[in-house]
Amino acid sequence: MKIAVIDTETARWSDEVDQNWHNLGEFGLALLVIGLPNGPTELDFYIFSPYADIPHFPYVNGLLNQTEAQNRLDGVDQIVSFNGNYFDFRILKSAKFDIASWQKKSCDLLQLFVRATGHRISLNNLSKIQLNQSKLFESSQQAVEYWRAGLELLRGWSDDYINFDKKHSDLCCRRAAEYLFEKVITYCKQDVHLTYGLYQYIQQHQSLSFWDRNSQNLKTVKIVI
Repeated sequence: MKIAVIDTETARWSDEVDQNWHNLGEFGLALLVIGLPNGPTELDFYIFSPYADIPHFPYVNGLLNQTEAQNRLDGVDQIVSFNGNYFDFRILKSAKFDIASWQKKSCDLLQLFVRATGHRISLNNLSKIQLNQSKLFESSQQAVEYWRAGLELLRGWSDDYINFDKKHSDLCCRRAAEYLFEKVITYCKQDVHLTYGLYQYIQQHQSLSFWDRNSQNLKTVKIVI
């Protein structure tokens, strides 16, 4: 079976959008990362961003245009995600991707967990216990803030009273913007890798363990893909 693992990042956060989390279509796609398995634990990464044509967007391997990204996901048998059914697919739909066939072959690990337990869980909670790994950022909001800060820095900046000339100030801003974009891309790729690790763990163990904050206990639930 050919699978792809996906994750998205957005250009806005809930407090910037009318109706907050009930209006995901206004969050705006910043980044889509697609991971295609290459061996037992490795992934080949492919990236789409509607911002890829802006000046000083970082060079990344596997950069796709929208048609290429659509074709990559059309060509697999299963799309693995963590909260893809509720979040990622809706973000991608707002970016004019055709998601109809993707939804039919979705394997949303968060949805599987909710069906088994009746409540949601964070990717960080599960990946710490199963994989002994943590997410790069504490929350997706930090990724949004980094992305937006990068976009703002591309405007350039200088102010006479600090004695920075505009030429060198702009150069510094561009370098900082590239750094921030790269951090978000790295964060999104890591989330894809963690999701793939959980997918493999479930296949091997048919279960997930998690830290239950209510009972302050470690619990295990049966989950089958």
